[in-house]
Amino acid sequence: MNFLYPQLLFGLCALAIPIIIHLFNFRRTKKVYFSNTRFLKKVKEASSSKLKIKHFLVLLSRMLFIFFLVLAFAQPYWNNQEATPPSDQVIIYLDNSNSMSNETDNGLSAFDEAIIYINELLDVYPKTTSYRLVTNDFDPFSNSFKSASEVEEHLTKITLSNVPREIAAISQRLTTSSNRDSLDVYWISDFQKSSTGSAVNFEDKKLNINLIPIYYASENNVFIDSVYVDNPFLIGDEQLTINVKVTNKGDIALNELSVKVFIDNIQSATATTNLPALGSETLSFNVTYDVNKLSLASIRIEEYPVTFDNEFYFVLDRAQRIKILELRDKNTGSYIPKVFSNSELFDFSSAESGNVDYSKLNNTDLVILNGIQELSSSLALVINDRLEKGEKVLLIPSEKPDISSYQLVTSGISESTMEDRLLLATPDFGNPFFEKVFEEKSNRFAMAQAQPVLDLGIDRSAILKFENGNPFLRESNGLYIMATPLQAEQSTFQSHALFVPVMYRIAISSVSHIGQLYYYVDDNRISIDADSLALDRVYKLIGNNSELIPDQRNVAGRLLFEVPKYVLGSGFYSLVLDSDTLSTLAFNNMPSESDLTQLTAAELSDKIKGNVKFIDAGEALAFRKKLESRYAGTPLWKFAIMLALLFLLMEVLLIRFFP
Repeated sequence: MNFLYPQLLFGLCALAIPIIIHLFNFRRTKKVYFSNTRFLKKVKEASSSKLKIKHFLVLLSRMLFIFFLVLAFAQPYWNNQEATPPSDQVIIYLDNSNSMSNETDNGLSAFDEAIIYINELLDVYPKTTSYRLVTNDFDPFSNSFKSASEVEEHLTKITLSNVPREIAAISQRLTTSSNRDSLDVYWISDFQKSSTGSAVNFEDKKLNINLIPIYYASENNVFIDSVYVDNPFLIGDEQLTINVKVTNKGDIALNELSVKVFIDNIQSATATTNLPALGSETLSFNVTYDVNKLSLASIRIEEYPVTFDNEFYFVLDRAQRIKILELRDKNTGSYIPKVFSNSELFDFSSAESGNVDYSKLNNTDLVILNGIQELSSSLALVINDRLEKGEKVLLIPSEKPDISSYQLVTSGISESTMEDRLLLATPDFGNPFFEKVFEEKSNRFAMAQAQPVLDLGIDRSAILKFENGNPFLRESNGLYIMATPLQAEQSTFQSHALFVPVMYRIAISSVSHIGQLYYYVDDNRISIDADSLALDRVYKLIGNNSELIPDQRNVAGRLLFEVPKYVLGSGFYSLVLDSDTLSTLAFNNMPSESDLTQLTAAELSDKIKGNVKFIDAGEALAFRKKLESRYAGTPLWKFAIMLALLFLLMEVLLIRFFP
């Protein structure tokens, strides 16, 4: 048998008090005079014998009362085979991610139940124990050990966080704590499968890892997975089609789910949908909004008990004009300027390849090499640099191209030996390049003819092909190459109905910053078009009652922000320069956090290995009993209290009824 507070055993010295009382009688005697005491002698002797027995029994009951009362305060416990003495330093990890808002079988949120477990843990351990409380925020409070009262106070301030943590990051945080010979670690989490990450192995025998999984009453959850628009390049009063993907991660189908679209806090559209179990549905909403201003929009659903993902934020902003630069040989006629003549959509310019400032290429979305007979080595160097950065280039050959110079920017091409025009094959309607280009999909589509001057090799994924299977237009690593020049003598493609949508698709694909609707809270890089911005000034992000000055730099005419992960929460943030709001950005939680699927006990054993034990809590009282039984043995203080009260009662009965 051991004691949680052995220092209180000094209280056994109080056993001397009843002994002293019984050995010495501090009451003054009072003389009573009788005429004759001869007849009282035998009565006195008989009463004195009984009185001695009574005094000894009262003395014994009082001593036993004090003895068991002191034992109760010292909290004795009986060691079992698994019990280990509690460490004087304890680390507690509390998972406060958004998924912990889901309910358990007890009707509480997993987060609230975890708080109760921690309070029980603080009550079981000796008051001299110090604690280190770690949450997903990795805040400064978790950097050092604190007293139980400080931890209890801090628990009242902790709220749910949008920061998920993988077990590898958590384990690294827990193992860099103390050099003690023994350290108890309590890991309280829902152990969400989507944010688990790679497995870890606790090999340090000094760490007593205790995993406390909190299981949900249900893993069902419906959330908005993503939002995208069909055409960000709106003109005039065109309607915008917003596509919303709603996902059901539950094993029960959900009927009549209401999905609402709000633009500038005004409901613009609504629809209902039926979601199959473990399935998704994409809803399309046609909305009209003012394309000349930025609008704050959101998608809202009503689904309980998990509500943190019931609203999805995004921004509708007029798309920036696509910057296109055409490089051509002198006096080369071109159809390209006519295609990109819409000044509302395109910022088009054209220049001779031998008389151009190559620095202008850095601030261009798409470079078109049109009809250049020979590519200079300096131009090829600039083009290769663009391709390495992931930027787009369209190469349209001349009538008699210099193949060796073309091979400076691409491989796998040669001079074509075809002397006749070939008919182009019907487009592959399943190619994502042609998504939503055709209203009707027919194989009897009349196609253009062209005489190739370049042999583009074999490419089964080519955008357009000749009927013999050879590529007419292909894309590789950002470089679009056409096999035929856009001249009437070699091709009719420039006069075909397919020409304009193909050119538009290439132009749109070249833009990496088309009015990004939203970001996720784990995106640490934000890119803003900086044409009209003062690049040498300091910008701020303000929103959700917080203000952030991120690392920022100017790269090729764009402003790049380096934002630490998870610093920003879901909602809208204004990009502010001095007192002027230049733009607004929307942030959302990652869809993975909405997948509430939990690791089973077997899966958890595979993920976290080493010196690890499991505590299946269930409820607070059961958690306390298991904690006391496993790590403090079987508590005996209750029995000590009962025995102390028993002997106190015995003393009362002896005094009251013993003659």
